[in-house]
Amino acid sequence: MRFRNALLAATITITLSCAVFAQEDKHAHEHNSVKAADSIASRVSDKPQVTATDLKQRLDKGEKITIIDARHDLGGQIVKGAIHVPMDKLEDWAKDLDKSATIVTYCTCPHDEAADAEVEKLRQMGFKNAYSLAGGMDAARAAGIEVVTPADK
Repeated sequence: MRFRNALLAATITITLSCAVFAQEDKHAHEHNSVKAADSIASRVSDKPQVTATDLKQRLDKGEKITIIDARHDLGGQIVKGAIHVPMDKLEDWAKDLDKSATIVTYCTCPHDEAADAEVEKLRQMGFKNAYSLAGGMDAARAAGIEVVTPADK
C-alpha cells in the first residue's frame, strides 16, 4: 500500500511539473517574449543548438542560413545546400566571412560532437549566430529537410 501511494505521488508530481513547463513555454510563445536568437537556440542545454523543425521553418521562410556538414568524410549523403567544411578547414573557410552570419553545423555523431566542436570554434572566432543541429542529419531528414548525395547538391 505504501509503495502504491508513493508511486501515485511521484506520478502526480511529474505530471504537474510537465504541465507547468508546458504552460511556461506556451505563455512565452503567446506573448512573443522569446527573442529570435533565443528561439533558434535550444533552451534545454547550454550548447547553442537549433532543432531540425526550427531550421526547416526558417529555411522555408527563406532565411539566409549557411549549413555546414562538419564530418571529416561525407559518407555518401549531405543536407541539400550544405557545404562540407571539416574542422581542419574551418578557420580558413571562415576567416573572411561576416561575423553576423547565421551558421548551422551538423554531423552524424551520436551526440553531435563534430558539429558542437565547430560551433565552439566559430564562436571563439566571433560568430555569435553559430548553432549545431540537434540530432544531426537524422533529425534533418525526419523534419523533412532534403538529404542528397554530394553529386546532387
